[in-house]
Amino acid sequence: MIESAVSRRPLDDEQIDRRLARIRELLARWDVLRPGDGQVWRTAFVPLDESEVAAFETRNGLRLPENYRRYLLEFGDPGAGLMRYAAQPFGEKDDPGHRKSFPLHASWAGRPDEITEWEAEQGADFFDAGPGEFYAQFDDPAQAFYDLPAGADPDDGTLILGATRSHMLARLVLNGPWAGTVWLDSFGYDGQLKEPADDRYDDLHDDFVLREFADTSNWRTLAGLPWFPAPVDGVGDPAPADFLDLTVDWLRHEVRQAEAERACDRLDASAVGEAGLRLRSPQDYGGLNGHWYGTFRSYLSGLIREELLRSDPDPAARERIVEFATAAGAARCLPSALVLAGRWQELLDAERSLPEAERSPVHLVLAAVMLGANPPEAAAPAAWPGRERLSVDRWAVLHALTRIGPDQRRPVLERLPELRPLLDIAVLPATVEALDGLLTGDLAAVDRDAATVALVRALHTTAALHTTAAAGEASAELVDRLCALAVAVDRVGEVFGLLAAQAGDRWADWHAAQRDGRRLLDTRHHPSPALPNDQGRP
Repeated sequence: MIESAVSRRPLDDEQIDRRLARIRELLARWDVLRPGDGQVWRTAFVPLDESEVAAFETRNGLRLPENYRRYLLEFGDPGAGLMRYAAQPFGEKDDPGHRKSFPLHASWAGRPDEITEWEAEQGADFFDAGPGEFYAQFDDPAQAFYDLPAGADPDDGTLILGATRSHMLARLVLNGPWAGTVWLDSFGYDGQLKEPADDRYDDLHDDFVLREFADTSNWRTLAGLPWFPAPVDGVGDPAPADFLDLTVDWLRHEVRQAEAERACDRLDASAVGEAGLRLRSPQDYGGLNGHWYGTFRSYLSGLIREELLRSDPDPAARERIVEFATAAGAARCLPSALVLAGRWQELLDAERSLPEAERSPVHLVLAAVMLGANPPEAAAPAAWPGRERLSVDRWAVLHALTRIGPDQRRPVLERLPELRPLLDIAVLPATVEALDGLLTGDLAAVDRDAATVALVRALHTTAALHTTAAAGEASAELVDRLCALAVAVDRVGEVFGLLAAQAGDRWADWHAAQRDGRRLLDTRHHPSPALPNDQGRP
């Protein structure tokens, strides 16, 4: 119940510089470890323009904390990367509470009179036998109950970044000694507890807050294996709950997981099997019951994605993917690998081994047709596998359909007619006219996978045709469309190597390609002589 002054001060310019340099280093390392999977691109974002940030500040009568402000100008809005459910702090809605003073000086759990009222009514100790049990994590739980200044709200002076998987709001403090720190608001629990997002949960397991904050997979239970990578160093002068330190910790975790995934490239079948058991049953290896410790889905998706980006298949790589998925016991990941490898009988057997409600009609029909059997009647519309399957499943299926003959394609489409418009997109010719038609409107999720197949096919086709000066000149407009399509399907990171190879030195990096593609899309959807969101961007 004691109110004490806070000695913390926001980071100075030198401290911010060091952290931004560390973030750049981690992003570069992550990009090298996960080439072409697009995850780094989708998470690193596009820098905000100074005018966008300044407009938000002017509307709300404040200046954003310097650590957060500089991150926005270099890397962009962090919400979608750090949070399970990202907010949109730079949307059209502003909050008059932004400019108010942040009233907290330590973790806060409500009003102190709640304790005395409860104890008077119940005749028991609030902390030993009452709701105060929830606050037992504090060194001195009673200190978390203190009166706020008259008229103050605990949310004053904060900006919502988003919510965690457990429904904790992450709030960035905008002013005062805690400016630039992130506090967690447990609205998903009791609706009152607010505390800095620091290391208070370390007694449970490493980086709990950040894994909760970032919703990334936990590979901690694999740390005993000799191939698991060493921890990545952080910053030398950590500042608890600071926005940049949370970002560094989150990226350290992502880099460590990416290193573990690359280490998987060297695993034999027996080691894969043990690792799969550790992930599926972490409690048997010293992990906590009820916690998420990751799967091999992201790794397998990355391997399949690399194959789907090739102009010619690598049979050895495809066999390795099937072998890995089988050894890991990844029953719901295996069908996508079998589609890629063209192992149709095994695909049919794998789908039939799953509970009926979890089977993929698309896989069952495709496998039967490729085996020359009578395909089963499929439910309408076709039920694509859910989130327990690989993210590249639909891409792999449409890719396979573009590579089979019309006699085999026909019975698939007869059973699954809703695939026809997707296939029509996937086989579009690599021409300006065809891509212009595709770019006219917004693409739905299933359309984006079909358009991804068209994009990759077009990139390989145009690369093969670049043999004359005339072809090179004529391809400039086509490269524009391919770049815009890469943005529309959210695949710039994955195809940037292919795209850049045809554009010469036009783009310094994928950020520049993304801006060019977005500019063309915005011009087509919202014609205007100027694009304010792109002015002043490097």
